[in-house]
Amino acid sequence: MNITLEENGKMTAVVHINLKEEDYIGKVNEQLKEYRKKAQMPGFRPGMVPMGLVKKMYGKAVMADEVNKSVSEALNNYLYEEKINVLGNPLPNEEKTTTIDFDHQKDFDFFFDIGIAPEVENPVTDDLKATYYKIKVTDDEIDRAIQDMQKRLGKQEHPETAEENDRIEGTLRQLDGDKNVVADGYSTEGVLELGDVKLKTLIKEFTGKTKGDKVVFNPKRALKDDALLEALLNLENGDDKLKDDYELEIKDIVRVEEAEVNEEFFNQIYPADELKTEEDFRKRISQELEGHYQKDADKKFVSDLIDTLIEKANPELPDEFLKRWLVENNQGKATMEQIEGQYDSYAQTFKWQLIEAKLIEAYGDALRVTREDVRNRHKSYFQLPEGVEPSKEMEGLVDQLLSNEQEYQRYFAELMDERYITFFKEKAGKKEKEVTTDEFVKIISTPKN
Repeated sequence: MNITLEENGKMTAVVHINLKEEDYIGKVNEQLKEYRKKAQMPGFRPGMVPMGLVKKMYGKAVMADEVNKSVSEALNNYLYEEKINVLGNPLPNEEKTTTIDFDHQKDFDFFFDIGIAPEVENPVTDDLKATYYKIKVTDDEIDRAIQDMQKRLGKQEHPETAEENDRIEGTLRQLDGDKNVVADGYSTEGVLELGDVKLKTLIKEFTGKTKGDKVVFNPKRALKDDALLEALLNLENGDDKLKDDYELEIKDIVRVEEAEVNEEFFNQIYPADELKTEEDFRKRISQELEGHYQKDADKKFVSDLIDTLIEKANPELPDEFLKRWLVENNQGKATMEQIEGQYDSYAQTFKWQLIEAKLIEAYGDALRVTREDVRNRHKSYFQLPEGVEPSKEMEGLVDQLLSNEQEYQRYFAELMDERYITFFKEKAGKKEKEVTTDEFVKIISTPKN
């Protein structure tokens, strides 16, 4: 076997594999012997079918299989031994690789295009820094949080007639353009919080209604946001039925008598804190809300630093090769035109993967997540008492859950996020900036240029 590499661009090359008969014939003959042991043919005892007949029946398929295996193994070994770092995967060069004739050929020539990864320097330097947002929760947010808690712990009543802040439970039926129920149309059980309705005229229409009454309205125009709309109709974003008018037949009216804000209420919400005053209670809520948003601020800090590192290192890519690889890797699910339109996003991902590999090489365990780390994270959710070892049954359950690739990747990504937050807080400078939650939501919602 002979393997050569010829560069045909700044970051691309062609690998030529010349496969001789002696490179694969031994494995072909071994495989045919196995077929002969199992072959059954009238007139011959099991295992005694002449090899010539076995070759005639299976020889071409076995040869093709072994040739492909030999080429794939040779290509992978060559790239590894020569320390050639490729982007994507090698692609067959169909112009240079001629049509293969397994009936008459014994030697074969295969050509593969490869994209070569550029050398990347560690871009983490002493001047690396980004804005770190400190979230300030407003009094209005605390008020809303307390009101939600009051409703959650409040006493429910079921009055005869509805008032403007009640919850309406009932059946929603799809209507046509003439406000008639669509025969075999969409219907669902839904819950409408009148407090979520932005149209005051509609709130007035529900006010005074009783069980069995029907109200016609357009949920999309009535509700404050799309998430509420999707929850009410039990439909996903993009469904055309979200735009239609509906009739809501009232089955129940729920009114909540809000819980009183006192020491008993504080202890129900935070039993371990022994809060005595409303001031202490509000401080505790503020801490909780700020902590929740601060996790998002950590992620924003890391995301901004990653963008900075990509811009700083800006490794050059074999763009045309990668576009072709993306099209072929999507197996007909994306056209070249679609890939072209999204390529900037793909390129950022490729660049970050190169930089990330360099960071892991430079900083090792600080940025490495092992399978055992994922196992331990999963086991930690069982909340065993200190000193108690997990049982065999628990270990088996962990193995079963982590055999699901999506579940494994979810925990892996969670740990990687934590690794990068810790790493960048240590290695990068922080320009702290205090913002309200509304300001922060606007910042993270604004598309990057």
